[in-house]
Amino acid sequence: MRIADKTELLVAWPLALELSWHNGVLLGSRVRHARGQVPTGLTAAGRTLLAALERYVDGQAVAWPRVPMELHGLPEFTRRVLLALRDRVPHGATTTYGGLATLAGSPGAARAVGQIMARNPWPLLVPCHRVLGADGALTGFSAEGGLDLKRLLLEIENAAQPVACRV
Repeated sequence: MRIADKTELLVAWPLALELSWHNGVLLGSRVRHARGQVPTGLTAAGRTLLAALERYVDGQAVAWPRVPMELHGLPEFTRRVLLALRDRVPHGATTTYGGLATLAGSPGAARAVGQIMARNPWPLLVPCHRVLGADGALTGFSAEGGLDLKRLLLEIENAAQPVACRV
């Protein structure tokens, strides 16, 4: 991954979303619990995403604004999985790792999908929190805040509640 030339922080309580850009292309994002931070010096894309984040935490169904993402260099399967998740699992819906593998055209690749979710460079914008275990259980979430944050994101979306938690 390239080194970011611009990092900006979006805050809409209770969430903070940090964006890393290079030449107007989104390299990555990090979602976490907000801790009193305030956004400063936002780009035009950052302001658009902040408005979406504010609607999101208000419980509105949000189609995240499309911004250029650094997909170059990702394996084809990884791109298919990330884009299938972004484009085919809407706000308030969940899927399983196996279900996402099928959506990406590779039934039976649930474990590989799990690995991709663990390395998702754009959490929230590519909503890996919507992916659950085969039994509906809340499973690993690599963002700061782990399963508590995953649960919060699903609650904000009023998504179907998972059956159980497992690490």
